Amino acid sequence: MKPAVTHTTLFSYLVTRPTGRTVRATVERQIADADRTVLAVLDLSHVLVIDFSCADEIVAKLVLLASDASTRRSFILFRGIAEHHIGPIDSVLRHRGLAAAAESTDGEPLLMGALDPGATAVWREVWSLGRTGASPLADRLELPLDRVRGLLDDLVARALVIRDGERYVSLRHALLDAGPPSPAHPDS
Repeated sequence: MKPAVTHTTLFSYLVTRPTGRTVRATVERQIADADRTVLAVLDLSHVLVIDFSCADEIVAKLVLLASDASTRRSFILFRGIAEHHIGPIDSVLRHRGLAAAAESTDGEPLLMGALDPGATAVWREVWSLGRTGASPLADRLELPLDRVRGLLDDLVARALVIRDGERYVSLRHALLDAGPPSPAHPDS
């Protein structure tokens, strides 16, 4: 399964709820306009300030949308996460019991928000491998296969990994498979 990929570069200052709503509406439109599963990539590398209200409006609400099984399947990957982004984003995600897949400014994987340690370990391993099956993952992590399958099902339900038949794909791997980006900016 190869999702459509949308790219959004965000404003430099994300400091009011109305600004957050505007950005979120742009991404929601991109998702709604796609004719298949979407991987929405939000680039925060130029964001100098993000407050809690924008983190809630943009990050938490898009993560909620992605994990809503009643809508078309979408996945959200946050890129360019710097140290000053983590506090507000992690806080609102934890408050809502959500988790988001991200990459730091230097490309390191980040899992922000609320997720148990077992699911976090499975997510990191899928991220590292790019694409894997449950059985090889259970062997690598030295965990029972049923436990790994349950954790993978939770990660899929939370839109943190993509299920492709019997294999599980990291959002980063899906992005790399998709090819070069065509950026969109909320200013346009």
